[in-house]
Amino acid sequence: MRAEDTLQVAFMTKSEAEQFFREVGKRIASARKELNLTQTQLAEKLGVKQQAIASYEVGRRRVPLAFLVKLAEALYVDVTDLLPL
Repeated sequence: MRAEDTLQVAFMTKSEAEQFFREVGKRIASARKELNLTQTQLAEKLGVKQQAIASYEVGRRRVPLAFLVKLAEALYVDVTDLLPL
């Protein structure tokens, strides 16, 4: 992620940010399903609760940048594959 992309997210309207994180969640879910992993299996792999994965996938919670990197590694994708940029 480039610095200007980070700034772009910071200056989004609330509605735009909500849509952004819903799209990130869809991409997380898609990558997880391609690996035939359940939310529980992914959560165990990452050391978090299944509810956290579910919240990220529907965009209810914003994915912290550091955790996004861990998610990408666990899903064997590049971080940019999870971002709708």
